[in-house]
Amino acid sequence: MKFIDLFAGLGGFRVALERLGHDCVFACEVDPQLQEIYTRNFPYGPTIHDDIRVSKKLVPPHDILCAGFPCQPFSKSGTQAGFTDETSGTLFHEILDIVKQHTPSYIILENVGNFERHDKGRTWRIVRNSLRQLGYEIRATEHVASGGEGLLSPHHLDYPHHRERFFAVASLLGVPRNSFPPRNRKAKTSMAKVVQPLDELSERDLEETRIAEQHRQCIEHWNSFLEALPEERFTLPSFPIWADEIDATYPFEHATPWARLLNAANDVAPKNGAAVTLDDFLLLPSYARRRVQRFPPWKVRFIEANRTWLSSIRKELPLDWVEELRLFPPSLRKLEWNCQGESRNLWNHILQFRPSGLRAKRYTNSPSLVAMTSTQIPILGPEQRHLTRREGLRLQGFPDSFHLPESRVATFKALGNAVHVDLVQNIAHRLVRM
Repeated sequence: MKFIDLFAGLGGFRVALERLGHDCVFACEVDPQLQEIYTRNFPYGPTIHDDIRVSKKLVPPHDILCAGFPCQPFSKSGTQAGFTDETSGTLFHEILDIVKQHTPSYIILENVGNFERHDKGRTWRIVRNSLRQLGYEIRATEHVASGGEGLLSPHHLDYPHHRERFFAVASLLGVPRNSFPPRNRKAKTSMAKVVQPLDELSERDLEETRIAEQHRQCIEHWNSFLEALPEERFTLPSFPIWADEIDATYPFEHATPWARLLNAANDVAPKNGAAVTLDDFLLLPSYARRRVQRFPPWKVRFIEANRTWLSSIRKELPLDWVEELRLFPPSLRKLEWNCQGESRNLWNHILQFRPSGLRAKRYTNSPSLVAMTSTQIPILGPEQRHLTRREGLRLQGFPDSFHLPESRVATFKALGNAVHVDLVQNIAHRLVRM
């Protein structure tokens, strides 16, 4: 069958459908760099076009429409004219125009995991009903909390990549009940499946994947924290450890430090706690300097839980551990331990530096590759380095020989935006085989 590849990116939809024997007759991608990479990976054509709003008149007849479309805010002023009018100004509106003109038998859509819930479900409702008005039967993944079987992730197909995404399929011929692969929730994945051995790495790979010295020192510092708490005596908490709460005494339950500072400035006698001076306030962790009267309940619970737990293990820490911790920026003074029951050596796990702190996860699968930043590229603990480009390709189901952008930042942005090839292939096979 003939298919079109809209918002093509690296071409994950194309790789998947060509594996099934289908023929690409049109592709578009607005990023000039990705257009060039797409042409290198698919030199046999067709020519890739840019902005769909300009090139949609060039779309030829086709049987399958594939799109991992951007999710823009939908208009709330067009309800009187129906769902199609509500999509005006969005890129989904361009998809609808193509569908109206060519009425493809099948449609496959992909989006971020939160798409179904975006704008309290209104965005998905508009998309679904717009296609239904054109005669399509449609089925989509649904969150478990919504009564569905959950989103789809590569780790459900035994890939070591945890990346939950929204998928929808539509057809003029009806859609199968088993449109989506079953979630193998007991899959025993391992990063060893994708990791390149040292002798495969080029000088460029070694340079690109080197851990920043500050991050390496941070990992070692937290390792000394874990070593001080033997497993047979201490259980690590399930909540993120905020080490700034060690020995902290600032108010947090009934009023924030900011509120106490204002009271002091206005000569208001404090209640349920001491006053806060400006010098005290400036020394607080950033999350405690919010200019609000009261912290939200979740933050109060976190602070209270951290103070209670940290006070119970305080005497076990090396004498200079807290002082050395202060040398790191605030985001490195937090640890999220998701390896209960595993070795308490961070280098045995997969690590990720996030704005919320250092996260440690079991060496079973990679966290989701994030399109918006290159600073959160996972660290392979046993290898003591970041992911390589080729390992990123493998996590997304692409062949090793695939061309990628010259820049590492652009590479991981593209991989973070890409669809997982094997997930799409499985879904397309189930849909079209009817």
